[in-house]
Amino acid sequence: MPEQKEFTAWLNQEMQRRDWSQADLARHSALSRAVINKLLNAKTHPQPSTLAAISRAFKVPIETAYREAGLLPGSSTQDDYVAEVAHKLSLIKDPHRKATALRLLHVLIEEEASG
Repeated sequence: MPEQKEFTAWLNQEMQRRDWSQADLARHSALSRAVINKLLNAKTHPQPSTLAAISRAFKVPIETAYREAGLLPGSSTQDDYVAEVAHKLSLIKDPHRKATALRLLHVLIEEEASG
């Protein structure tokens, strides 16, 4: 059951990064604390709806949660980075802020190219 151990380790790591308890993850994901506890103790496999709730709570692409659960093949670090950037941009709803983010990326690319 290596995927389950990897998922549990990832779940713990993400919770620690945010300084979240099981109750915090349950609240942010709208999952029960019992479900979180079973996942952390590798007593259950995460279901698609559970992975969706956890990815929303952590604000990570759902593909990341699926990969960590062993339900999608691994990807390169570059692929993960691009997916995370795309996901973060998708979280910006205001069209003006989205345009600002795109302009910022253009400026950074121009700076990188010039030196």
